[in-house]
Amino acid sequence: MLIGVIFKMSDVYIIAELCGQWGGSVRRAEQMILQCKMAGADAVKVQLWDTYRMPGENRELWEYLTMTKEQYSRLKDYAEKLNIDFFASPFHRDRFEWTQESSAQINKIASSMLEWDFDFCKDMVETGMFTYCSLGKWDKDEYPFENENVKYFHCVAKYPHTFEEAMEVMPEKFDDRLIGYSDHTVGNEACEEAVRRGAKVLEKHFTIDYNLQCKTESAHICSMNFGELIRLRSFCDSLNVST
Repeated sequence: MLIGVIFKMSDVYIIAELCGQWGGSVRRAEQMILQCKMAGADAVKVQLWDTYRMPGENRELWEYLTMTKEQYSRLKDYAEKLNIDFFASPFHRDRFEWTQESSAQINKIASSMLEWDFDFCKDMVETGMFTYCSLGKWDKDEYPFENENVKYFHCVAKYPHTFEEAMEVMPEKFDDRLIGYSDHTVGNEACEEAVRRGAKVLEKHFTIDYNLQCKTESAHICSMNFGELIRLRSFCDSLNVST
């Protein structure tokens, strides 16, 4: 018997982010998707980019994490067989086209994209696809988009950061627009506090083994593993039952 396999879901939607902890291995990514399903995640997410079209230096270091269209399709098919939602954060227009061609129902805009290519973000939103958008690098008072198909995540764009840093800027109350929290701390404590404050969506990186360090080590450190995801799911369910 697998302890922690959860079939009843609470009102909190948990997204497990696979990049860059999949390490360029489709088999590892499939193992991660299976573990996420078993531990109670509602969705898994990947990131789609061409490393040589990304801003910054030393881009070749990220080449092994560049997901091909065939790999994306294989993982989406695998997730659908397990009945777990699968979607992506596209960083280029052709990558967004991959998600459209695959009939994806959800899109995710990374907060860095609001800086790098706001026009592209606007075009994605205007397709009408249901969209989550992180606000970690958005410094304006108003939301980037007024479209009703967009819901927002609070986050701190630092990998990792401390629980204390999270608490300094976490809103007192989440609402029907600022619906979720994208976490980059070590452990579940900040996610749990976000849920107490009304967050209905949680996003956090996932790893199958902390010993599998990779070039995205800073994000790896603040990833949750199988046991932590089980505990996070359990916490969300128990809080929902008690309210």
